[in-house]
Amino acid sequence: MTRKYTIINQKRYLPDGRCLHRIVAKRDIGTIKKGTPGGFIEDTGNLSQSGDCWVGDKAAVYGNARVTKNAIVRGHAVLKGYAIATGNAVVEGEALLDQHAFVCGHAYVGNSTYLSGCVTVCDHARLYCYGYRSQSGKTSMPNADGLVRIKDFAFLEGRVSIRDHAVLAGHCKIIGRVRILEHTLIDDEAEIRGRVLVSGTAHVIQKACVFDRTIVTGNSLICGQTVLGGKSLVTCHVIVNVTGRLDNVMFSGDRHVTMRNGDLHIAK
Repeated sequence: MTRKYTIINQKRYLPDGRCLHRIVAKRDIGTIKKGTPGGFIEDTGNLSQSGDCWVGDKAAVYGNARVTKNAIVRGHAVLKGYAIATGNAVVEGEALLDQHAFVCGHAYVGNSTYLSGCVTVCDHARLYCYGYRSQSGKTSMPNADGLVRIKDFAFLEGRVSIRDHAVLAGHCKIIGRVRILEHTLIDDEAEIRGRVLVSGTAHVIQKACVFDRTIVTGNSLICGQTVLGGKSLVTCHVIVNVTGRLDNVMFSGDRHVTMRNGDLHIAK
């Protein structure tokens, strides 16, 4: 197999003393022309010599991280640990993939999105997240961590925090300082905005919209064309399926909230 890139004598040292090496294309690689300098890798195991995958600009890939197939890592993006970018994925900006983060398909990860744990981003998912710090301000916190799965056409933007076993799928949109934890599911064309917290085994699906400082937890289900805002709280085993907007409401226990003849109807 003809080598598609070579390592040149330009080095970059990490704070831990590790040395990275700059690469240069030995042939045309997709839209990358022969002779184009690329980013930095620790060794040739970080970037496959096959396919059109590439590490460009000032991006860095090191440790056991790998870029394969047709994936592109560029800008100031960093892959480390056992992170993988593969398929036709694009990782750019100041994105950071750590531990076992896995990005594949036609997924896009940009801005300063930080993925850690065993997060999987696949299909046509697009992440435009911004990093944030712990309350002490000393620790940079991942936007997605744990066994999170972000797939289909899911769209994330802002300082979101996705944890545990959460699944984001369909054409859902997550925008703002949203927190999605535990075994939650956000699917279909659901939209979550603002400072919303979704946790437990709660589902937000179909065309439901949850925004402001609303909390949805327990085994709750928000569905239909429900628009739920303000400082609303939905907990336990509540199902909310209305056509219209509800603000500053609280539902708990085993309840089924619907609309009848334009009026709110709550049944056990």
